[in-house]
Amino acid sequence: MKKQEHEEAYGGAGDPVEDWARRHRKLLWSSVCTVLVLAVVGFSVRAPVKDWWLAREACGGELPGGDLETVRTDARLGEERESFDEDLGQYHCVLTSDRGKVVVAVDAYLDGPDRDEELRFVGMSHPPRAVLPGGLPGFEDDNSRVFLMPKCPRGGKGPAAEHRRLLVGTWTYLARSREEKAAMLRLAVRMTNVVTEKLGCGGEPLPAPKDGAVPDRGEYLPRARAKGTACDALATARVPAEARDGEVRVAIADGGVVGRCTLRAPRESGEDAYRVDGKRRGRLLVELTSWRGDWGTNLREMGSGPDPLPMGDTAWKPALSEDRAWAVARCDGEKAGFAAHWGYDYPHREKHEKYEPPTAAERAERRVLLREYVTAFAKDQVRRGNCTGLRLPAND
Repeated sequence: MKKQEHEEAYGGAGDPVEDWARRHRKLLWSSVCTVLVLAVVGFSVRAPVKDWWLAREACGGELPGGDLETVRTDARLGEERESFDEDLGQYHCVLTSDRGKVVVAVDAYLDGPDRDEELRFVGMSHPPRAVLPGGLPGFEDDNSRVFLMPKCPRGGKGPAAEHRRLLVGTWTYLARSREEKAAMLRLAVRMTNVVTEKLGCGGEPLPAPKDGAVPDRGEYLPRARAKGTACDALATARVPAEARDGEVRVAIADGGVVGRCTLRAPRESGEDAYRVDGKRRGRLLVELTSWRGDWGTNLREMGSGPDPLPMGDTAWKPALSEDRAWAVARCDGEKAGFAAHWGYDYPHREKHEKYEPPTAAERAERRVLLREYVTAFAKDQVRRGNCTGLRLPAND
């Protein structure tokens, strides 16, 4: 075929192989672009669908959608897990983000060593960091976990079953703002009611918190203004000279299973001042705490010495040492304990001062003061609550 005929046959001059490749390269790039567009569209559709599915399935589908959406803070969801063991009285569920952060976690224990171990860590975390509103039987700890301890008489076993309390901890890594904290508290109450029903605890469900209610960290008051509050004992009893013009933190709520009164020295500047909740505070000198219910055998308070609080099945009686004083009563038929102990940095020493062990007279005076504190505190708490049978440590 002549060159002219060749060109006419293939639509003009040029190599037919190159023309074919050119046309197919365009088709190939068009196909690749189409696949990429479809992949992007598919991912953008799949991610919300996965989020919706995980939110719907997490914790047995019991998490309220609006509150979950609030505590998620726009995080993509990654995984959900749930387990329930009726024989052990345990329930666990967790919903995580696609980066492995906890969005919501719920851990519930009725009995056994796992519950005791959980409460041992709770005690060491200095509860309550915040008390709960509306008479809810619980608190928030230092790690921002909300703990609720409703009674579970039908789920318990043994002679103390009538006053057995379930322990339900709810936590989210992402909750920071007041709105998120309020949503987390509602989630905690909701999931606690779900678990009590699963375990057949009986009784009325916990009431939903009021709109916007959040865990309350209590308030610091000048010592004189603490008179008449639930921490009146620290305003009226004898205190060390450095605490006379100090501050009292009141963190006790009606219906709470644990409460705390904290006496701090006046605020100081420089290295001797302490930051608490972002504010400068004086040294911690004395703490009073109230405990209600069965807390197991290994509960210890920071600063209270080597002995655990007698809130489990161990010997339940008053106690007194130079580190801690302990009084007991029964409130609404269950165990209640009242403790007084020194702050973990008491007595305070300057950096250059050499440690000198306390004399016999100093140890005796510390015992006397702790007994005065726990006596005034316990008597006031018994008057305020439905409590009987108060027993105080011996006056020796």
